[in-house]
Amino acid sequence: MGVDLGSSNIKIYLRNKGIIVNEAAVIARLKKKKNGIQKLLVYGQKAKEMINREPKQIEVVAPIYRGTVADLITAEALVAYFVKLANEIPSNYPKILKPRVIVGVPGTISDVQKRAFKSIFSKVGMSKVILVENGVLGVLGSGFKLEESNGVLFLDIGGGKSEVSLVSMGGVVISRSLEMGGNDFDDSIINYVKMKYGLLIGKNTAEKVKMEMGGVIRGRDLENNLPKSIRLRGEEIKEATALNVKRIVNLVKMVLDEMPTEMTDEVLKKGVIMSGGGSLFPGIDKSIEEEIKINAIVVNNPDLGVVKGMGELWENESWLERIKLISNFN
Repeated sequence: MGVDLGSSNIKIYLRNKGIIVNEAAVIARLKKKKNGIQKLLVYGQKAKEMINREPKQIEVVAPIYRGTVADLITAEALVAYFVKLANEIPSNYPKILKPRVIVGVPGTISDVQKRAFKSIFSKVGMSKVILVENGVLGVLGSGFKLEESNGVLFLDIGGGKSEVSLVSMGGVVISRSLEMGGNDFDDSIINYVKMKYGLLIGKNTAEKVKMEMGGVIRGRDLENNLPKSIRLRGEEIKEATALNVKRIVNLVKMVLDEMPTEMTDEVLKKGVIMSGGGSLFPGIDKSIEEEIKINAIVVNNPDLGVVKGMGELWENESWLERIKLISNFN
């Protein structure tokens, strides 16, 4: 099994079945505890759709915040729920009661966070938890073979964190991260609409108009508290998110500045390989090309890049053994 447990989504790869879970990494639960326990109500996309619509006695929480475990108990419950669903999928192969699992993690997390991720998956019954850097997984999931992955500059823009990794032969040479991702683009749009139009909109509305680069949005007029609709143009979306894009461009520049000189030619030939749901934001690849003068290539299905890399490792276990050998995580 392979699990990409991110700030926005949880994705699960099952050997011989492919990607069988791609859901929002949130849970709706009762605010009040009963006998010291909070009752969990709804998981995944259904819980996400409740945001800003939930009754006052219910809250929607995301246990992973900016690539790290913010709520260990809720994270365990989220993983246990979706792993149980994965195990219920019919298969021609015998069920493994305690499977091994590859877990994608940022290359810049602390030892405490590494232990937290291992604890989550050990608690849900995994026999072996193998942590692999998202940068390595993303490169393999982008179509590079392990022996071809020498000198790949990989940009992963997640929901709450962006990370640039220089990957060589299954290991990370340099990794730098920024606590900002696609969710922050949504917040910038919310603030822009609030300041310019005096209109309060929700996160789901902001996410939709971001991906469509404009459109009609509906919210609450802050002047009279009545419903109001406006049309937001693509130029306004770019204006609202310009600072976010600039910070990501600067992160790529930082890694290029630290890159060993011997790897320059390889990186320039391949360009910046972009993955993660945030790389789907229209025009962000062009901004990198204009600012840094290097090709920026968004991979196919970039939101699935990391979990596809897990599939590649399970199909080529010799690669996995090699990566485990040079990794600091296991």
